Amino acid sequence: TSIGNTAFAGCTGLTSITIPDSVTSIESEVFYGCTSLDSVIIPTSVTSIESYAFAGCTSLGTVTIPAGVTSIGDNAFYLCASLDSITIPASVTSIGISAFSGCTSTTSVTFQGTSVTSIGDNAFYLCTDLASITIPTSVTSIGISAFEGCTGLATVSFLGNLPTIIGTDTTFSGIAGSATLYYLQDKTGFTSNSIG
Repeated sequence: TSIGNTAFAGCTGLTSITIPDSVTSIESEVFYGCTSLDSVIIPTSVTSIESYAFAGCTSLGTVTIPAGVTSIGDNAFYLCASLDSITIPASVTSIGISAFSGCTSTTSVTFQGTSVTSIGDNAFYLCTDLASITIPTSVTSIGISAFEGCTGLATVSFLGNLPTIIGTDTTFSGIAGSATLYYLQDKTGFTSNSIG
């Protein structure tokens, strides 16, 4: 069962919602532009959050992505400007283009496991309050401008070898000028310019 495309899009008076356990997919733009939505409970039955599902939910302060979710679609949480923290469960294998772009209040991003293999273009673009990020060993590619404009990003840590960084000039462009790169001694691919 899924909640169909644009089902609640533009419902600016909607403040909270509990998604029933029967739902397995949150389709595109379901809650797009629900600017007053500040609380959402997603059941563990959900396996996918599609493109723009919660985009423009500017009041959404916290959301728990359940352990069953395997993919976070393009722009899924785009411009969720009040979202304070993001936890990526171990089940997620890919983070879509601009999935969390413009989440300007996000201070932390936590990867719970080592299943994510790709971080899409602009995935965390302009997450200006993000102070640090630890990239798990499973990540093999990081897209163009994935962390561009994260002006508060002071610490970037890699647990595995350096992933393929697409668009090396922009991926970490605009992060804190004194940002520090950390990686394990036995890992490969790193240079003093790995993050720009």
